[in-house]
Amino acid sequence: MYGDTIAAISTPIGEGGIGIVRLSGPEAVQIADRVFRSREGIPLREVPTHTIHYGHIVALGGGDTIDEVLVSVMRAPRTYTREDVVEINCHGGIVATRAVLDAVLKQGSRVAERGEFTKRAFLSGRISLDQAKAVLDIVSAKTRLGLEVAVAQLNGRFSDAIAALREDISSLLAEIEVGIDYPDEDAHQQNAIPAVDDLRVRVNGLIAESENGRVLAEGLTIAIIGRPNVGKSTLLNAFLSEKRAIVTEIPGTTRDTVEETAAIGGVPVRLIDTAGLREPGDPVEAEGVKRSQNAILRADLLLLLLDRSEPLTEEDRALLSRSWDRPLFVLLNKSDLEREIEPLAEDYPVYEISAETREGVDRLTCAIVDRLLGGQLPSHNSMLLLDTWERDLLRRMEKALAQADAAIAAGLSPDMIAEELRTAHAIAGELQGIDVGEEVLDQLFRRFCVGK
Repeated sequence: MYGDTIAAISTPIGEGGIGIVRLSGPEAVQIADRVFRSREGIPLREVPTHTIHYGHIVALGGGDTIDEVLVSVMRAPRTYTREDVVEINCHGGIVATRAVLDAVLKQGSRVAERGEFTKRAFLSGRISLDQAKAVLDIVSAKTRLGLEVAVAQLNGRFSDAIAALREDISSLLAEIEVGIDYPDEDAHQQNAIPAVDDLRVRVNGLIAESENGRVLAEGLTIAIIGRPNVGKSTLLNAFLSEKRAIVTEIPGTTRDTVEETAAIGGVPVRLIDTAGLREPGDPVEAEGVKRSQNAILRADLLLLLLDRSEPLTEEDRALLSRSWDRPLFVLLNKSDLEREIEPLAEDYPVYEISAETREGVDRLTCAIVDRLLGGQLPSHNSMLLLDTWERDLLRRMEKALAQADAAIAAGLSPDMIAEELRTAHAIAGELQGIDVGEEVLDQLFRRFCVGK
């Protein structure tokens, strides 16, 4: 398909057991053959496809040995890109993999661009645009659920749904166009009403699944707030199951926000441990309080910690009476100690926990899932990882189908109905990657790493 052969390191740069240098293109086997010396003495150009061979990579001109390797040879079209592909498995480490890459570059290949292997797989028709994006979602998955959703899309769950929609719109459009050629045949328009309604239900279902997936992809943000020394950093450590934040008995230890990501109920959650909210005593603390206020504005949920082993302070009362303009849980921390705090008004959900012993933290986690995700996390079969562009196209498709529905109900001409269906049909084609603009492709594949 392409006239050139590309090469790149396909494993993360750094120390590791193995490193992989991948080649793809019409000269992939020949280029690898020039630097590979098989233990059996068989040239790579003569070996069967989808086989692995042991040997060494040598310097240009048959000089010094660069590394001991295993080489996989995969011939077109049964490869990731539908081109000849060679993968050289060498020892991990920056020096070894870079030396092997340099060897194949000197023999005529060029360095691959970001995502160019997957882009070639898409342009060759082996995978759809959505499946290409799913490859990126698999690589960047932060939770097991995110991985399951991405794998389902790689297997074609979304692209198959769009292909079926486009085919059904095409069939319906053919029926409507009969009315253009034969104006007396109005039965076709009446029969179209349930068909359009069904299409709209299916498109709206995909939109709903994409909203579920948006939460999974973008995650949620939770800010842990309160006056100094109530256990905010200890709670962050409890969520993370590690000692990420410094914890001391000295008030005001946290002078800046500390942000970490954890999986809560299968959803990536950015937890923000904020500086204590009080009148600052110096410029450094003032900056910490300012950053805490900014974190509050970004949060989907606030966790306000109070120390139940002490009576309420004026700072506590000020925080409780403040209008937060977003969901808030009140946490009575240090449940392992004697209670001194007075009963609170039921203005917010209240949970008693011990961040130190983790008592009540599991119950709090369930409450967070209930509050932010409507009670139960959707299964991977009811979620789609779509980007803003794809979600916008789905909404535009539903709008076109709604206008076709309205045109039929109003008894408008078949021409007007067909025009709306053609719009929906074209949008489905965009989602499949048919006639998609080069700018959209560039934006997608620039998000990939080199070598994928």
